[in-house]
Amino acid sequence: MANDDTTPAAGSPAASAGAPAATPPHTLPPTQTPAEALATAHQVEELADQLSACADSVHQRVMRDIRRHGDGDVPENEQAAARALLDAEIELRQRADRLYADAAACIVASLGQPQAHLLRLTLDAADKIRRITRIGDGISLVARLLGLATAVGTGQVVPILTAIGRLQAQLDVIAVDNAPPEPPASA
Repeated sequence: MANDDTTPAAGSPAASAGAPAATPPHTLPPTQTPAEALATAHQVEELADQLSACADSVHQRVMRDIRRHGDGDVPENEQAAARALLDAEIELRQRADRLYADAAACIVASLGQPQAHLLRLTLDAADKIRRITRIGDGISLVARLLGLATAVGTGQVVPILTAIGRLQAQLDVIAVDNAPPEPPASA
C-alpha cells in the first residue's frame, strides 16, 4: 500500500501547519477543555480539525480507488462516484475552514453532549471512510459530515443535535454493512 494514506491533502490545515498527517484511528487528541461539546472556540476548532481529517480520508480513499486501476481505464460509474466524493471533500474543507474563521460565533452554551463523544464520532467517520466497501456508504457518510459542519456553523442546539444523531445513525448503518459475516451455526 502506498504511503499516501497518511499524507494530508494540499491546503488542509494539517498540511499547511506542518502538523502530523493524521490522528490514528480511535485516539482522541489531548484536550483540556470542558466536557460540554462546542462550549469554547477551541472546541469548535477541534471539530474543524476532525472534519479536515475526514476530508483527508475522503481524498486518500478516492486516490487509492483510482490507483487500483493502474494504467487501465476507470469505469464511468467509478469516475462519477470519485468526482462526487472529491466535490464533497472540497465542500467539507470549506466548511471546516469557515468553522476555524467563525469559531467564536459557533459556541453553543448547552449542547448536552460531551466533546469527546463528538470527536469520537468524527474519528470513527474518518476511519470508516478509509475502510468502507460500498461507495454509497462513503457518499452518505460525507453528506452527514457536511450536515454536521453546517449545523455547527449555525450555533443552534437543535440542528447540531439532529446532525449528530444522523451521523451516528449513518455510522451504525455502515458498521452493519461492513460487519464480517457470522459463522454458520453448528449442528
